[in-house]
Amino acid sequence: MTAENMAGEKVNSPMLTKARMRGIIGGATILALFGSFWCFVSLASWAARPNWAIPLASVVITLLLCGCGVRLSQSATLPSGHDPIAKAKAKRDSKWFGIIFGVEGGLIALVCALLGRSGLGDWIPFAVALIVGVHFLPLAQVFEVPLYFWTGALSVIGVLACLLIHPTSLQVLCVGLVMAAVLWSTTAFLVIRIKSME
Repeated sequence: MTAENMAGEKVNSPMLTKARMRGIIGGATILALFGSFWCFVSLASWAARPNWAIPLASVVITLLLCGCGVRLSQSATLPSGHDPIAKAKAKRDSKWFGIIFGVEGGLIALVCALLGRSGLGDWIPFAVALIVGVHFLPLAQVFEVPLYFWTGALSVIGVLACLLIHPTSLQVLCVGLVMAAVLWSTTAFLVIRIKSME
């Protein structure tokens, strides 16, 4: 998952290069797709799902991906930009991303295995969502993207708030929709923010 690596460009940088634009939009695209995963999986398991739910979600992801596509096509008009300092920083950031992503993946695998063996499989979506949310916090520091603090914080707060909902089946639905909303909002912000930098 390279969403954070690609989205981890300084969105508030004074100069928008072709590589930076493609990096931000590449990350935004992957975040949008992961948001779709959370959304469609949760909707598919919702017995009382209204007929319009999946079509509406499909429209949202289509619009987000179209927005990403438009921005990606606009990157062709930007200067290439060759900055050795930025290149060195990108290499260092990639290393830290690999470490953070490895820890995230390891924790998810461990927690899923423990919960599954303990007969607590219903808690797996909550655990995974919390781990995913928390992993944005160090990424915000590594990539110097304050937006990721909000992405991580809102994910964690949203998941915890879902625990207050009853019955349990609605809690799982809530988690999926919260994660989708946060990731989709992050995507929209990145796309719109790029527009303000043009």
